[in-house]
Amino acid sequence: MNRDRILNIPNILTLARIILTPFIVYAIHEERAVLALILMGVAGITDMLDGAIARYFNQRSMVGAYMDPLADKLMLVSSIVTLYLIHQVPLYLFLAVLFRDLIIVIGAIAYELITHKLEMRPTIPSKITTFLQIVFVLVVLSDMAWQLPGTLVLQGITWLAFTFTCFSGVQYMVVWMRKAVSDEAG
Repeated sequence: MNRDRILNIPNILTLARIILTPFIVYAIHEERAVLALILMGVAGITDMLDGAIARYFNQRSMVGAYMDPLADKLMLVSSIVTLYLIHQVPLYLFLAVLFRDLIIVIGAIAYELITHKLEMRPTIPSKITTFLQIVFVLVVLSDMAWQLPGTLVLQGITWLAFTFTCFSGVQYMVVWMRKAVSDEAG
């Protein structure tokens, strides 16, 4: 991992995603769903490119390893909170997303303070959760833009996102507790 270059193309792309987030939030808040979808598409492309470029050109950095998931969380949580505020997200999913991410942030900080060995490695359920939350936001925005027929798809993705959000939150708690106990014992 290249620890020397903080300002490289992958980190600039990640920074661009962070900069796009307030514009996405504004578009959602103003119920300009098509604009929000376009901006999220651009942000998604930067997300795909930053990782691919970092791997292909060996431009991985410690800053990028921390900044990339934080940029994703910032964009996703901001979008879900804003959708909730305009009555497009049910309370139970809103709370699940907030509590899960609070668990992750508090757990990461506590783990780092106790062990000084924090590594940002998302689990498979966490990756599935992020994917489902992104799909959820895209489906909600698409429904806002074009009034999709039927609610079965929206209800299905809502419950899938909720279920995986809860499951991965519990999984993070269990995994970090086990790691902290084994690191302290070792």
